[in-house]
Amino acid sequence: MEGYYIRGLPMDNNKGTAPPPVKPTTKKITTAKPTTKQPTTEASTTTVTPDSDDSDYDIEYPTCDCWTPECGYCTNMECTVKQDLATSDRGIQVTSKLRRKRENSIVLFDEDANEIGKFQWNLRGIWLTGCITCMTPVHLRRAKVDEGQTTWSFSIKDGIVRITINGEHLYEHTLIGECKERYAQAKRFAFYDMTCENTFSYSPSEMEAGERITPDCAGTCSEQ
Repeated sequence: MEGYYIRGLPMDNNKGTAPPPVKPTTKKITTAKPTTKQPTTEASTTTVTPDSDDSDYDIEYPTCDCWTPECGYCTNMECTVKQDLATSDRGIQVTSKLRRKRENSIVLFDEDANEIGKFQWNLRGIWLTGCITCMTPVHLRRAKVDEGQTTWSFSIKDGIVRITINGEHLYEHTLIGECKERYAQAKRFAFYDMTCENTFSYSPSEMEAGERITPDCAGTCSEQ
């Protein structure tokens, strides 16, 4: 059978036997998974501008003087701001010039619009009608700015009268008895004998302004 092929392989003429079949090898072929580039999006930012109607932001208003004919000489509640001062942590924040002679004056009213007293102070003294008359402490006098206006706060929460500057309580007096009961009724305030050059921080979250509390004090600022 010389010259013939068995299973596709030639015979070995020297040995007369066919070589063992060669085991076929297979190569595993892998196909790479196609990759799809995911679209990318740029992060966007939104800028929020404070709105005058947003309760999270304070609004600066002039300290409108209630001692005017239009305000009925501090009897017209449209010239006042409603605020529960007995429970307010922040109280009333004012920016004004601190002097030795002219007082910063705030009129306090109860819920029925009755005047219950005035809080007044300057670099010489501190007064709360019927309850406090004292000299201004030295460290409070020294806290004023050298030039221009100083920002200060008056609060009366839980019967504790405080004057605060830069977050520090520089004057404190605890009311007792009738005085504490009297000023626990403070639900409204107005400014007395103060000018439009001074301002206060109106907080919509805890205050409600009368109709004449406006950026120009209902037109009276232009008359000063």
